Amino acid sequence: MRKLALAIVLVFALAGYALAANPFVDVPLNHWAYDAVQSLAAKGIIVGYPDGTFGGNRALTRYEFAMAIARAVGYLEQKIEEAGYATREDIATVEKLVQEFADELKQLGVTVDDLKKALGEQSAAIKALEDRVAALEKYAEPVKVTGEFDVTYTAYMPTASGKTDAKLVDETTLNIVATINDYTTAGVKLTIKDTFATPSLSADNFFIEYKKDEWYIRVGDIDQPKVDLGLVLGGYQPDDDDDDLSYEGIYVVYAPEDSDITWKMYADVNKFYTLRMEWEKVALGVTWMPEGASLSNAGSDLIVSASGWTDFDESDVKLTLEGAYGVLSGSYGVAGQIDIKASEDITVTLDAHYVTAGFTPATSSASPSSFNADEMGFGVAATFDLSGEDSAEKWMLDLEYDYAQAISSGAVTTNKVSGTVTYVPGDAVKDVPEITNEGTEEKGLVKVTYDLLTNGITLYGAYLNYPLDLESENNAAYLSVGAEYNMATQGITAVGQFKYQWLEEKTTATLEARYDSTPAAGAPVYSVLAQLDWEMAENTTLTLSYELNTWDAGDDFGQGNIVDGAGTITAELTVSF
Repeated sequence: MRKLALAIVLVFALAGYALAANPFVDVPLNHWAYDAVQSLAAKGIIVGYPDGTFGGNRALTRYEFAMAIARAVGYLEQKIEEAGYATREDIATVEKLVQEFADELKQLGVTVDDLKKALGEQSAAIKALEDRVAALEKYAEPVKVTGEFDVTYTAYMPTASGKTDAKLVDETTLNIVATINDYTTAGVKLTIKDTFATPSLSADNFFIEYKKDEWYIRVGDIDQPKVDLGLVLGGYQPDDDDDDLSYEGIYVVYAPEDSDITWKMYADVNKFYTLRMEWEKVALGVTWMPEGASLSNAGSDLIVSASGWTDFDESDVKLTLEGAYGVLSGSYGVAGQIDIKASEDITVTLDAHYVTAGFTPATSSASPSSFNADEMGFGVAATFDLSGEDSAEKWMLDLEYDYAQAISSGAVTTNKVSGTVTYVPGDAVKDVPEITNEGTEEKGLVKVTYDLLTNGITLYGAYLNYPLDLESENNAAYLSVGAEYNMATQGITAVGQFKYQWLEEKTTATLEARYDSTPAAGAPVYSVLAQLDWEMAENTTLTLSYELNTWDAGDDFGQGNIVDGAGTITAELTVSF
């Protein structure tokens, strides 16, 4: 019966139904496979038995099924000859069957080579047609809209200063992206707020993007990685792959095929204008920093920059250097970074910078650089994989040291060392629904930071997303704890969180307790949160929560501060699309 089913699938793939008279006396008209059997017979793929029966309850032998495949190949060849076309699904189905029954087909004089010869020329035609269909589908709906509706009711019990009245707020976000043609797209983000009170509409993230051959042009909202080390354009954050150069303006790339130079232009009106030339391992740039309404005021500067990078013929060492000179101010800055893969288990990063006073990219309020002017400094970062080669669990040690001082006065501004140990169990739970603490992975970590300027030591520890064994396939529970101790202030913060999930109902209950030994004036030292998240339907979530004593969370789980003694009741409905 399994082979009979395969034969029926083959018929569906080949052509659909042929509504001729029923050739078999033992296949009733109301049988689920009637149309398929009829189609098989009409195409000559099956012929039945001499007594005029189909024998649907009898399993096919491999030889009988091979004969059906051979006839199917012949039918496909005929259709290709008549129409010049076969679908990719046709070809894939028959190829699989021919491979499976190669020996039996060979006895019938049909080989895999025969199939390739019959079908091989169809690949290009199929691909061209699929591309055409995809293009038509693309332009059938040239505008794509995604977004979110969010309405939130908030009330306070007990109340606190500034938190007395209940309120209902709503926000609708629409992300609109339009495909103009093969080379051009455009988009904008619209935000509509407070339609129940005083409605407001704002537009953000507008862009027009053009890509064709050697040209790439984007106008509007720009998000790019920092340029080189970020001395002139972009934030300086070693080992950070985020977009560190964000602005509203224009970004152009021109990369002609017959040239070794790639041209780039970055421009943000009244902030900076950069023209950059890149070769394989070096680059030159010119940047105009206007600094105000006038393009010739005293704060303006013309920055000439050069950079280079090398991996020393694909070695485990990468060196990046960047230097820039302010023509009008006479200031300058230099920066360098070395990345070393010392072994399979050890990586090291060394960085240093020297930036004089008045260096415009570092002092301008409109500057895209995060370097500090009048500063010299260096840093060392190392990562050690402490896990054994055959160990399923993972132990990592990260060490960092940062130092900086003012060039003019010699005053030390940064002098800090830190170490972090991270543990991930071999059977760690990943991608936990609704768990957002430092990602979705079960792990533990301990971090120690020592500030040599203040002699202050900060200790931080956490274990996140520990699964509790409920012996149930329909429910799950997770426990997270985190705490921080600041020796300088003798302040302690701690958070414990319990999550319980009804998986089939897509509902999560959260209970969280917080402690802050140094809360805001007049606030208690504890805070609690009870929350229920219910996915009512696809892309529709209802959240109900009550928080007693407001907690302002820090960057890491277990960090934060209790800011007041209000009790906050929240009901939020979110619909995304």
